[in-house]
This record gives sequence, structure tokens and C-alpha cells, in this order.
Amino acid sequence: MNMTTRRQIALAFATAVIGAGLAVAPTASAAPTASVQGVHAAAYSCGYYSGTALTKSGQTGTAAKARIKEVQCLINLNTSYPTWLDVDGQFGAATYKAVKSVQSHAKVSSDGEVGSVTWGKLRAGVWW
Repeated sequence: MNMTTRRQIALAFATAVIGAGLAVAPTASAAPTASVQGVHAAAYSCGYYSGTALTKSGQTGTAAKARIKEVQCLINLNTSYPTWLDVDGQFGAATYKAVKSVQSHAKVSSDGEVGSVTWGKLRAGVWW
């Protein structure tokens, strides 16, 4: 899926959610707030996790999996990263590479770990 198509899908999603006043959730338990570059009223969330806990490769467990899914989803929908990530909750090589790329483009420490600064950048959008 190319970047133009991805942005069109994200914009259509945001337009539908904002225009209809609906909340759409990727999981049954959490509803995201909508935003796309240029349409931000609030930070974007995919609904898997809303905090800023350190998230990195090697973490396991239900809470870590939710955080990792949020990272993967935010990279897919709220950045210009050119490769679509599987939202599987596994912080493998593809997610690590994507996080480092997003950090580099956001001009923050490029360590491959998602801390509070990187969470903020992911939720605000990193476009290049």
C-alpha cells in the first residue's frame, strides 16, 4: 500500500469519525479519538494503549503486547513510514526498524525504544 493510499484511508477514517460523531474501536474495549495530519483536534490513539510507558524489544505479557500494538498501529496510520507493519503485538526487527526511522525523522533520540517523547511524536504524527 503506497503512502498516498494510506493517507487517503486515514483521512477517510478521520472524516467519517469526526463528521458522524462516532467512535470506532479496533478492539472491543477501547475507542480511539480520530485525527490525521491537518485534522488534529487531539492526539491520535488506536485504542490499544493510552499511556507513555517505555516500550521496547524483548518485552512480553498482555500489557506489553497492547503497548506494542499501539506503536505498530500509530506507525501505520500516523506516520509516513513506507512499510505497513503487522499489528501483532510482537516488537520484532520490523517494528524496531520502523521506530528508529520514525525517531530519526522526528529528530528525537533514535534508540529504537518508545518512551514518553516518542509516544508524543507517534500520537501527534511524524510526516516526511
